[in-house]
Amino acid sequence: MQKSITKYIDMNPEILGGTPVIKGTRIPLIRLYYLVKQGYSPHDLQKDYPWVDKEKIQMVVAYLMKVGLDAIEKTYSPQASS
Repeated sequence: MQKSITKYIDMNPEILGGTPVIKGTRIPLIRLYYLVKQGYSPHDLQKDYPWVDKEKIQMVVAYLMKVGLDAIEKTYSPQASS
């Protein structure tokens, strides 16, 4: 995973059982991924999550669309860190 994106994505066993989320929130990346696939734009997501920094949403959506959710889950899986 690119180092710059790690400031926007977190995976902590204490938050949603380790599901990748937008850092500082409990918003799972898989939720954003499917919303974007349904036609939501970063602007629409910002309306739904006004407390989340606009840059975080834009960066996470761009990264999800570039590499896909599978790449993030593999990067953050417990096996990958051992």
